[in-house]
Amino acid sequence: MDSRRTTFALFCAAGLLTGVNRAAAQRWQVDVAGNTVGYDTTGRITSASIAPLIEWNKRTVYATVSGAFAAFEASQWTSQGHGDLSFLFAPARSLRSVRTEVVGSLDGSVHSSGYRTAGTRGEFRVHVAGRSGGLWVGGTAATGWTSSSTGIATAFGPTAGVWGRRGAWNATAVWTPFRLEAAWYQQVEGRVTTSVGPVEFAGYAGWRGARSFTGLPNTGWGGGTVTVWFLRQAAVVLGAGSYASDLLQALPKGRYLSAAIRFSRGRPSVWAGSSAGRTLYAHDRGEADLRFSVAGASRVDLVGDWTGWQPVPMQRAPDGRWFLRVSLAPGVHRFNLLVNGERWIVPEGVASVDDGFGGKISLLVVP
Repeated sequence: MDSRRTTFALFCAAGLLTGVNRAAAQRWQVDVAGNTVGYDTTGRITSASIAPLIEWNKRTVYATVSGAFAAFEASQWTSQGHGDLSFLFAPARSLRSVRTEVVGSLDGSVHSSGYRTAGTRGEFRVHVAGRSGGLWVGGTAATGWTSSSTGIATAFGPTAGVWGRRGAWNATAVWTPFRLEAAWYQQVEGRVTTSVGPVEFAGYAGWRGARSFTGLPNTGWGGGTVTVWFLRQAAVVLGAGSYASDLLQALPKGRYLSAAIRFSRGRPSVWAGSSAGRTLYAHDRGEADLRFSVAGASRVDLVGDWTGWQPVPMQRAPDGRWFLRVSLAPGVHRFNLLVNGERWIVPEGVASVDDGFGGKISLLVVP
């Protein structure tokens, strides 16, 4: 199966639980890039490409649509498209840490030579999530087709993964064994991301093992990207690495170098440092109470990066303020309040920045 598509879909699912604001959100980005790619079946080629992406999230529904058009030497070109759709289902309140998820994806490509490919994928997962980590298990099935084939290839198997976060670090590991053409393959992938100010780092690695009678060797891949935001909605993206072959769509393994300018709407701008001239909301490290006055509230939940963006109920104090006992690591944290289950607010007197989705998000600093 295609490791890029598998990794993308699974890590988007982890993002639903670890870092995506549950309010309605939409994000888009466009990468304009120069690339050099070396395939196992041909020599190294260079290309110029444009790759748009739209991401949409509304509480329990998550979707992305992306594409790429690349122009090669000798007037050759290729275009690709990909879409993901995910639904999260929450069970009874007593099992609030458990979620079930259904994921579907569709992709395809067209080359100037007339060669075409298409693929589908469906997954069912059961997630168990905490504030700083979680896991999931489930099953997956996928199909692949090429214009040179006589039928549709199918693959299926279990899937399992774990994720964790600590401060600015996020990590995910995925195990996806699958059966294709009467043979079982083992596949393991991992990804780590972090950020320092306006600079984001991401690294990934994977391995696929095949039985000896298939004639396919074991293979590994890996790489990384560095994204430097020089404006709130513009960045330089540098990438290098390799990716596995797509067994379902008969696409070869490759090695790449790329440099791109990214134009985006939706990246949180905490790194920009602007807070409208107001002091950040400061709090001592260690266990302590966060207290806020919220007029007209019958219920208040706190949603923050240290809660995995899951709502945590606050309690009402005798003085009418709402409070929650927390223990936070040093650094700048992001949070908002959810009032009466429907209204997101920045507490009065607390500094905020654009959340990248047309709203504001509160800042809290722990020295």
